[in-house]
Amino acid sequence: MTRLDPETPRTRRVPRAWLVSLTVPLALAGRAQAQAFESGSTGADGALTFPAGAGTITFDPASYSPPLDPDGDRVFHFTTITIPAGTTVVLSAGILGEGRPVVWLASGDVSIAGTLNLDGQPGHAAGTGARTPSIAGAGGWGGGRARRDDSAPSAGNGPGGGPAGTSGNQGANASHAYGNELLLPLLGGSGGGGSDVAGSAGAGGGAGGGAILIASSTRITLAGQVLARGGNTGGTVSTVPTFGGAGAGGAVRLVAPHVSGTGTVNVTGGSALSVAAPGRVRIETYQRTTTPTVAPANARTTHGTPSVLEVPAAGPRVRLARVGGVDASPTPSGSFEVPDAVIAAAGPVTVELAASGVPLGTVLTVTFQPEDGAALTATSSPLTGTLAASTATVQVTFPSGFTRVFVQATWTP
Repeated sequence: MTRLDPETPRTRRVPRAWLVSLTVPLALAGRAQAQAFESGSTGADGALTFPAGAGTITFDPASYSPPLDPDGDRVFHFTTITIPAGTTVVLSAGILGEGRPVVWLASGDVSIAGTLNLDGQPGHAAGTGARTPSIAGAGGWGGGRARRDDSAPSAGNGPGGGPAGTSGNQGANASHAYGNELLLPLLGGSGGGGSDVAGSAGAGGGAGGGAILIASSTRITLAGQVLARGGNTGGTVSTVPTFGGAGAGGAVRLVAPHVSGTGTVNVTGGSALSVAAPGRVRIETYQRTTTPTVAPANARTTHGTPSVLEVPAAGPRVRLARVGGVDASPTPSGSFEVPDAVIAAAGPVTVELAASGVPLGTVLTVTFQPEDGAALTATSSPLTGTLAASTATVQVTFPSGFTRVFVQATWTP
């Protein structure tokens, strides 16, 4: 069986000029003196309320009736959001997608007395077991796998992914030297690289912390914690370089007329031989009676007044739409355990890609990463159709086993 990740987001290279034209008016909008702010929530998803003292709950939009987020843009429109004490809500890239930030909009109050967890997983351990890449917090990127005798180690995913180890050395930590202080666009943490040790002695890299925007038209009260920490190395750090790199911290943006609470926002990088880069935090409000603590102390943290929000639906998107004539899942699992699509063809297969907001004529770069073995990179036909909805194709022969698919669009405006 071949497992495909149909909407693992592209690592999109957006020209700096495009970012400047986007962020400048948003920054100016934040100077308005009015004390009103609208999150933009329609309230269509109702109240998001978790029970108190419930332990750990994994947030899965498909488990609700009717399912939340049917269009898959990861933008949710709630009336209120409540996470009580004693309850931890996990947002995982295994369900919500790698590199795809989560946006929780609320027309009313947001109260987090428990824990909202977007931590990246630690890298896989050394040994003869399955070497599955670590899974990021929703919006972050996964860590790399260690070397096997029959395959090279892999680097961490994401724009700051740690390189894989070489010549018998450990994998490198991920960086978070990308993005900007406004968190526009909102980018999670990258993954650490896998180690390069012969046999089964090597360990994998930790995954990056996730990325989330929480915006309320009234107030956000944080008495608990929001975690978007990078994952640790999967091995024990010692004089023998069998360990992988650590994942970088993620990104958290809180926007409301009133933000208060003595809770914590934690975007610490994971730990390996050294600590990986911390993430970014931005808090936008008109009133700060009490201020949540940000960890670590060297995290890149900024404050401002509420500004116009950028949500993922407004930006360019690419996805894997169809494989061998079969529709791919719109909600990929992002794991090497449960396939999102199954193909039986031994020869070349046509992979159909879809895009929106990407200029026509753009050629997409598609990377196929098998569970074992080296990655294969191919280029698609030029995008055709309209700017709102375009398509392209690429032909590939899949190896047996599980394969992840990553799509990248690069263009000059």
